[in-house]
Amino acid sequence: MKSIKFLSLILLTWLAASCNPDGKGNLPDLERVPIPKITVAANSDVLIQEPTAFKGKFTVDMLFPEDIAPRQVDVVVARNGDYGVTKVLQANVTSFPTTVDVDAAKLAQLFGLDITKVIPGDYFEIGATVITQSGFTVPAFTKTNNQYSADVANFPGSSLRIKYPVVCPLDMDDFVGEFTIYDPNFWEGNYPVTVTREGENVLAIKGFVEDPEAVIKVTVDPKTTKIAVPSQVFAASFIGYTNGKVAGTGEINACANSITLNLAYSVDQGSFGSFGLTIAK
Repeated sequence: MKSIKFLSLILLTWLAASCNPDGKGNLPDLERVPIPKITVAANSDVLIQEPTAFKGKFTVDMLFPEDIAPRQVDVVVARNGDYGVTKVLQANVTSFPTTVDVDAAKLAQLFGLDITKVIPGDYFEIGATVITQSGFTVPAFTKTNNQYSADVANFPGSSLRIKYPVVCPLDMDDFVGEFTIYDPNFWEGNYPVTVTREGENVLAIKGFVEDPEAVIKVTVDPKTTKIAVPSQVFAASFIGYTNGKVAGTGEINACANSITLNLAYSVDQGSFGSFGLTIAK
């Protein structure tokens, strides 16, 4: 398995480049290439909502720590998908795992920007340039962005890079009031709902499926803007069935002042499947 995973890196490029003009195709010695693993630290920021307040933290490690170690790793940053221009955030990392702290001002300065120029829609990606024991360099990013095969990226636990998107600051009070549900798939229509706030991070949506008494409650994670919809009954009687239920996930978009949900619908008699909807002003 390990021979497969390391051969699936850029070794094919080496093989192609090494063929002699005489067609004999002498091959170079093969080298084991360690695979970096970059993960966001627990309880650290994952979105840049307020650039001046953003505090990121991540860990640089090897996916297979028992395997051969690199000579060094350089932690590098790309901005807005421009992989032709990368900046070094922390060079010469030789101990693993290593934890790196980062803020938005530092990321902006790497690209010659003032922090005020970091705006919603921007994003920063963190990767690891690996220098092997022989001195061979495997860049974190390339212009074609395919230095690692899909097999490597899909290994269990693999995390070759992390991304810090810049988004609008989330104010839960902005999502209180009269909204419209746009539901072309399940309900096949649009209709008004009233959204209220319950506690710090829970929104109650009343008027669901055009029933004035039907309510669903969603929980927002303010750090990630992800939404959890726990399984709940929204109506004891629903289109001739009993105990209409929903459960699902979603995301809140502070820039667009909208919520997207993917909900699984069911009743005591069975399931209708999962469908998406949008809630917006």
